[in-house]
Amino acid sequence: MLERQGSRGDFYAAMREVEEGVFRAEYSGEINPSNPDEREIPDYHVGTSATDVKIWVEEMAIGLGYDWVVWDNLP
Repeated sequence: MLERQGSRGDFYAAMREVEEGVFRAEYSGEINPSNPDEREIPDYHVGTSATDVKIWVEEMAIGLGYDWVVWDNLP
């Protein structure tokens, strides 16, 4: 896949079921966007559908300029 100009590359996230029917996607959030390697903090999105949480995270990542989401630990 060709990267867009100004692309930020891959966005990494992990998902797990935290209790029956509740899914949590975890990823890094930046508090210093001028230097993405500096001071990353954990962030997450919670929902009752793994599919809906996955879609939300992928749309958010694309909106932030990432090419795609690399998922670890999908249920």
